[in-house]
Amino acid sequence: MNNIEPTLGQDVPAPLGGAVPLRALREAAGRLLLPLWRGDLKFRRTGWQFALLVAAAAAAVVYGAWQQDVIHDFSAMAGARVAYVFYMVPALDLGTQDRPLAELLVWIAIGRALFDILCAWLDMVFHKRITGRPFDWESMINVALVNGLFSCAAFFAVLNQPVRRFLAHYDALVAQVPTLVDLNGSVALAAAVLIGDFCFYWSHRLCHETRCFWNLGHINHHRNRNLTQMTCAIEPGWLPLQAAGGAALLLLPVLSKLFTADIRDAGAALAVLMVIDALVDPSHSIFMYWVESKSRVLRALRHVFVTVGVHYMHHSCEVTGPHGTGANFGARLSIWDRLFGTYVEPTGQLPRTGLFDPHADLCVNPLRYVVLPYLRMGLELRRNRVSDWPFILFGSTDYEPPNPVPLSR
Repeated sequence: MNNIEPTLGQDVPAPLGGAVPLRALREAAGRLLLPLWRGDLKFRRTGWQFALLVAAAAAAVVYGAWQQDVIHDFSAMAGARVAYVFYMVPALDLGTQDRPLAELLVWIAIGRALFDILCAWLDMVFHKRITGRPFDWESMINVALVNGLFSCAAFFAVLNQPVRRFLAHYDALVAQVPTLVDLNGSVALAAAVLIGDFCFYWSHRLCHETRCFWNLGHINHHRNRNLTQMTCAIEPGWLPLQAAGGAALLLLPVLSKLFTADIRDAGAALAVLMVIDALVDPSHSIFMYWVESKSRVLRALRHVFVTVGVHYMHHSCEVTGPHGTGANFGARLSIWDRLFGTYVEPTGQLPRTGLFDPHADLCVNPLRYVVLPYLRMGLELRRNRVSDWPFILFGSTDYEPPNPVPLSR
């Protein structure tokens, strides 16, 4: 990108006393860093580069599996004291359940983790058969490096401390909100699912419609044009500008206090819902998209749930949605998209994925992948007046400032 590259190769007059000029140091640093910034991961399929590709790909596959607790800490998972029955629903204390049901929920949780790993591997095995293209090994290695950076970036937690303090004060205020309805059992479980997914829907939609949430958070999750379970960048929990953050951090506690939901007595409904959650959890899997396109039962789930096919359409660069910012924003329920007019039915053929901008940087480079969105936004702020900053940060993703820097959509 010419607008961020340092000026190189210009003659600089030698200073008195033999001191190294600052400009020369910048140029030398530019010569060293520019190839790291501009280059993409690319391996030849011969010789030592092919050997390096095989080693890096194997490491990426192992790392992807290792992120699942069922692989690196099976005993802890088997002896878990809590279970996450459904996405965006509070954890269930297994000590409140009969022993047979508690053990069943633990084994379903283990099966869900193993199913995610299996789908990721099946994506690699059947990729060419399903898409007609070879598997994108460089993209998988790049995403593994990016996910590793995100997972290891503990120093970002320091930046998140003000957010944590704000949320602590916010929770104290929420505690004073009166409870209007106190639910329990299966009704409580249904209410918890509806409330959790409603909050995720609006938070996720906000990430697609507001510049700072999109350009400083959610964009990387959508960047890949060869989307599979193994080529999907995570959204780290410490990042407040993520789909499950934003509005959900503020809306979910209030609604959960107004409508308290005690799911402990939901009984067998807990296991049924957990199995459904396991089926739709590998939401970026091309193999499961293909299976769903052949299965009448899985397609029938779309009437209520965000199946793999429904969420994969959310990543399509061919579907701009009714508002031009995407479609299918729900996490597990399709009813909110249907209600608010953002639902798009999956097609029989696997859609193309990635950003709407056909010239967007794919960033097959972990440094550029992580830094580029922040650098571009910083340049926009620098090149425009302070009066434009609120629109640059919080305006619609369609907004373009007077002195623009290309930002991908």
